[in-house]
Amino acid sequence: MIKKLGFLPGFMTVMLAALLLFPGFASAHAYIVKSSPAENEVLAQPPAKAVIHFNEPLQKAFHSIKVTNSSGKTVNLSESRIPEGENSVLEADLQPDLQKGVYAVQWKAVSADGHPVEGTFSFQIGTGGGSTGDASHTVVNASDWPGTDLVIIRWLFYTSLAFLAGIYFFQLYLLPAGAGNRSAWSGRSIRLMWINIAVLAASFLLSLPLQTGIDAGVGWSGVWSDPSLLLKMLRITSFGEVWMVQLILLVLITGLAAALPKMKDRDSAYIARTVSFLLVMGMLLAKSFIGHPAASEYKALGITMDFLHLGAASLWLGSLLAFAVLLPKEASLPADPEDRKKSYFAVIRRFSLWGTIFVVLILISGIYASLQYVPTWYSLFHTSYGKILYAKGIMMLIMIACAFWNLLRGKEAKDTLKAGVWLELAAGVIALVLAAALTNMPTGSTSPGPVHMEQTLENKNVIQLDITPNVTGVNEFQVKVEDSKGQPVKGIQQIKLTLTSLDMDMGKYEIVMPGGKAEGYKAQDLITMAGKWNVHVHVLTDQLETWDSDMVIHVGNR
Repeated sequence: MIKKLGFLPGFMTVMLAALLLFPGFASAHAYIVKSSPAENEVLAQPPAKAVIHFNEPLQKAFHSIKVTNSSGKTVNLSESRIPEGENSVLEADLQPDLQKGVYAVQWKAVSADGHPVEGTFSFQIGTGGGSTGDASHTVVNASDWPGTDLVIIRWLFYTSLAFLAGIYFFQLYLLPAGAGNRSAWSGRSIRLMWINIAVLAASFLLSLPLQTGIDAGVGWSGVWSDPSLLLKMLRITSFGEVWMVQLILLVLITGLAAALPKMKDRDSAYIARTVSFLLVMGMLLAKSFIGHPAASEYKALGITMDFLHLGAASLWLGSLLAFAVLLPKEASLPADPEDRKKSYFAVIRRFSLWGTIFVVLILISGIYASLQYVPTWYSLFHTSYGKILYAKGIMMLIMIACAFWNLLRGKEAKDTLKAGVWLELAAGVIALVLAAALTNMPTGSTSPGPVHMEQTLENKNVIQLDITPNVTGVNEFQVKVEDSKGQPVKGIQQIKLTLTSLDMDMGKYEIVMPGGKAEGYKAQDLITMAGKWNVHVHVLTDQLETWDSDMVIHVGNR
């Protein structure tokens, strides 16, 4: 096993290099890309309706648009709706003949990944103040940290599911097997199975009112006082659809577990437990259809990678539980101490190939997720999502180090694994706590950090572009042009930046920086939406030479 894992340090280096050289970008929560009226827009005539376009599809429930005048009176003519044939647009009709004045638009929605977002912006009818433009729209529920109840319930769900998968995997594929050698489960294994089924059922059932309260913005008490919210959650949200599928799977798992003691034929029992194992993995797969993967640009790939990551981690962690709790007293192993010791380490060695596969799948899928949700090194170390992901990576390294130590001991067959397995298991359980927190947090793409990019021209001059803070709203743009020796190029008449959104057709807008400043060219201007932008840098010299460069940036939304 040690030889088989010898490639991992080099493999990890290559994957980490990919993270540095090829950063990706994915949305975190839904955000506004444009609205009508636009934020701070001054209209000559009253609008017939308020229309908000988001960067990703919305859930069909728990959305609203409320427009109020300067005295706080609501001027809606209808509730909010998602227009027929659209999935990322929210609109509401307004009363006709609105009076001149300033109006506030308060909106709420639930994004495709199941995260509620809300915000407010204003517009004006008639002259007398205000400014036009599609500036950033304030998101008011910007807390990075999920509630304690959410973290605990999801951690219990992930942990019990992982342990249950590991118990089945241990019994079906790791214990000595062969023709006619399908031993009955020990009482300890059956009790551990039922404990995890009970915890899984409890955390799963609580997840419905928990998520309903989050999406509806009413908390636990609001859900219990209005059960119709649960029905709405089940009928018209992706979370509700997935929850119903998982409920069916959970009922089947529980039913098979209850029926197994009545099965006298060991082959039939083996088949039933294999089906149960597949149903447990099916619950993991269903989970991948909600959350961040559901809102990714390449949805099928995102769901596949999320399932591989969670599935491999669950089987690894669940197998560790079996090694720590079940293997030392496994009844199917020989009674003779020497033969029992040989069988004990045979099980450990049998896990070596599986362990290699699990580690590789976790690394590949984990790096993929990092590329999608943590686009820059800045976002890894300066956002809550990035910091927790970093801590989760540390737990992963601890688990790998413990695995090397345990596998070395297994190869030498000197003593039982004991403390090494418990340490590896503890690191995995902590990693699941962190994973539970990550599922409901804005990803690192919300704050990719300031831009610093350089591009060398054919004439060896270097154009440097800096944008701070690189979020929607007002930003500072700075351009420097240096020669091959790093000295500022003189004789520049003008530098013009042309910004074009690569996510949707918004036209182009220009930022002009006059010449005569050898130390650099600066300007302040708006970036109107988050996402991917192309910045075309056009340099005009006193000799009427032109130098052009294109750079692609990723803009955060806060």
